[in-house]
Amino acid sequence: MSVTGIEELLHNVQVLQSGYDRKARKAVREGGKYFGETLAEDTPVSTEDHSGKGPLRDHMKVGSVSLKTGEYEVPVGYDKVKGPIAHFPNSGTSKQDPQHFIEKTQDKTRDGVLNIFVKNLKVGD
Repeated sequence: MSVTGIEELLHNVQVLQSGYDRKARKAVREGGKYFGETLAEDTPVSTEDHSGKGPLRDHMKVGSVSLKTGEYEVPVGYDKVKGPIAHFPNSGTSKQDPQHFIEKTQDKTRDGVLNIFVKNLKVGD
């Protein structure tokens, strides 16, 4: 494809820009959903529930895509009910060893999330 004039060039740039926002939001949304689902699967479940609010994995949430910081982002983590205690099994305490399930999930899903981004942001589709 060759561009013959400045008007055509500007039109092509505008077409690329208009589709970028939609594609970027979709890529971030899908990547966050994939990471959240995997994190919920990897979250350990204890046989004891001292809070009475159910296992931590049932409190996994994936938020909406935002552009607050100038970057597309989606919050992924645990809700306000059980989120404050998520660091105890992950980082450990004096009575339990750290499990590092959050970091392990980040490492495990890195390539999958990047593939989701590439698939959604490919030019020409």
